[in-house]
Amino acid sequence: MPAALPRLRAVVFLVTLSGIVFEICLTRIYSATIWYHFAFLAISVALLGWGLGGLAVHLVRLHWARWTQSEETAGLLTLLYAATIPLCLWILVRFPFQIERLPLYFIAPLVPFFLAGMALSTIFDLHRPDAGSLYFADLLGASLGALGVTVLLQALGGEASVLVAAIAPMCAAALLSRRLRLVAGAGAVLLAVAALSNASTELFRVTPGTIKAMRRQMEASPGARVTQTGWNAYSRIDAVEGLPPPFLARFYIDSDAWTSLLPWDGRIESAREMAESYRALPFRLTPGGETLVIGPGGGADVMAALAAGSRKVTAVELNPLMIRFVRHYGARAGDLYDRPDVEVIQSEGRSFMSRTDRKFDVVFLGFVDSWASVASGGLSLSENYLYTTEAFRAYYEHLTDDGVLVILRWSTDVPRLVANAVALLGAEEAAQRVVALVEKRGAQLDDPPQMLFMLRKRPFTAAETTEIADRWTLAVPMIVPGRPAPAPYDELLGGRKTLSAYAAESPRRVGPVFDDSPFYFAVERPWGMPSRIADGLFTWLLGPNLLLLVLFAALGKPRGQPARPYAASIVYFACLGFGFIAVELALLQHMTLLLGHPIFTLSVLLFTLLAAGGIGSAISPRVPLRAACLVVAVLGAIEAIALPRLVPTLLPLSLPARVAIAISLIAPLGLAMGVPFPGALRQTGRGALADPPFYWGFNGVMSVIGSVTTVFVALTLGFQAAMLIGCLCYALAAFASRGTLT
Repeated sequence: MPAALPRLRAVVFLVTLSGIVFEICLTRIYSATIWYHFAFLAISVALLGWGLGGLAVHLVRLHWARWTQSEETAGLLTLLYAATIPLCLWILVRFPFQIERLPLYFIAPLVPFFLAGMALSTIFDLHRPDAGSLYFADLLGASLGALGVTVLLQALGGEASVLVAAIAPMCAAALLSRRLRLVAGAGAVLLAVAALSNASTELFRVTPGTIKAMRRQMEASPGARVTQTGWNAYSRIDAVEGLPPPFLARFYIDSDAWTSLLPWDGRIESAREMAESYRALPFRLTPGGETLVIGPGGGADVMAALAAGSRKVTAVELNPLMIRFVRHYGARAGDLYDRPDVEVIQSEGRSFMSRTDRKFDVVFLGFVDSWASVASGGLSLSENYLYTTEAFRAYYEHLTDDGVLVILRWSTDVPRLVANAVALLGAEEAAQRVVALVEKRGAQLDDPPQMLFMLRKRPFTAAETTEIADRWTLAVPMIVPGRPAPAPYDELLGGRKTLSAYAAESPRRVGPVFDDSPFYFAVERPWGMPSRIADGLFTWLLGPNLLLLVLFAALGKPRGQPARPYAASIVYFACLGFGFIAVELALLQHMTLLLGHPIFTLSVLLFTLLAAGGIGSAISPRVPLRAACLVVAVLGAIEAIALPRLVPTLLPLSLPARVAIAISLIAPLGLAMGVPFPGALRQTGRGALADPPFYWGFNGVMSVIGSVTTVFVALTLGFQAAMLIGCLCYALAAFASRGTLT
């Protein structure tokens, strides 16, 4: 006897809630254990798994229709899905990442998502007249999962959150099948116990891969040990003690980017060594000034500023875990973040700049990047908005008349930083205000020579350039006003070469970076990402999914039916799969800049988009599909064109106002995007149209292709272009729906 509709809604809700939690937790685990680019793999594997599950149900239905026409079958599939989630986690724990194990890290999570896709496809096939209501439960579960995963990650950590995610489908299996209730109930209890005890037992603690700096450095220091670990929605931080002096502790962000905490008694005179260090050189230009440090991490730059004579330091740190970890060391670190001359503000750098009217003598950014994935939908190749030309403008405008912007990074960063300065000021003005110096010491594997890039509000004087070039003995001058610069900077800053020619002639991507495509670290040609990553995306994701697309088209057409309506349905669902993910990723990226915090992007924006889409699916029976597709196309295109200009003007507003505006921009679009898929799914399974599981799977495969393509479009053309392409897909879907889907 079929389950009642409310029970089915609960089942779909629980399965998709667990799916989004599992998916986002995987992005965090992959970012912390492999490499932040590969976190994108988790999202794509999830989409692919849902799609393959639909295809499998469609193929099984052709030969064993009775097996798929049963809620008992859906219950068994849901139970297997729940059981394979901890199995996937165990594989990741048992086999720490090595590059040759990449296929394993692709296949392990594919299995649970595949089973979840089969379970949901079976339910939608059995109850196709209720597709809108069930899809509402689907998106509502995903939206609440996106909201709840931030709490789970912070409270339990990544591994335990994965175990908790498996409890929901255990409950769903019990709702679907009476025969499985005892097994499912016992499984849910075991998972809860394992999750709650994991912090002490560490049975499911993943180990960073061999390519991670944390693992290499700890293996090189036998006495090193992890003393604290903290998770949130966009990072994992490990505090490691026992490294060689002078470090009190080193904090690793996602096991790779690190920041050091130094022992200190809090007295300025005892920090003399730091005052004479390489990173303290810029503070000689503004003695007794007020300093802003963006991304202070463990506080070495704050300490250097104080030691060099800054009267006050404002430290703007995005990650609350970092602030908590530094304060944990208290007096052993000189109570660094609780001193009266240090003001600590938890905020994102661009967001803080847009809301303050203060001016600073030094704005300092020292290695402000976490090499971590953004979990707000999976576009984990995006770094941040701190190194764009628009960011440079914000820093420049908040400098005093004698102020200086200082960026501490590697020498390989000079080409792009110079390009940003020229894009901001022009070659002639930049030539008088830019200084680039390289640290004078030998290179080491994990700690090569550093670079100081300085952009001053006014031109450097002859006395200052003489001081820098001749007396700053810790540094080797690279670019100093009034002195010959090496190629190609000499021609660019001298006005003999245009910025476009400078960028085109370089073997790497060295042009200025803008907010529409903020990929400062994407320097490899032609796509920006390292070739091995691009090849992996083509080999493991894009290529196989294109083959699957051909397979879908070949196997899906009902026999004896005309080809034209079937072809139109293929175009329609392909456009929906591609368009939805392209619009979602581009829209959320714009909103990330607006809100200035990854947690808000995940919890507020993804929740709003999916919840509004759920409401759209609930009203889909009363809305024409063609009209809904055209609304998405038009509204999305308007926002794609307007947002790059609108968002910067909104940054000075308070956070509640920006959240309200973000919701008002996302909700109407999400509402319209929720209509076309369930509305069309109800009409499938008759005439020339294949059954619902086929289109469910087809949509999932196209979502993978759309997500990968969106990454490449954003890297090369920008997010505006990616969003406009997504809107074009909805316009094509509206055209394809004519005469086939109404």
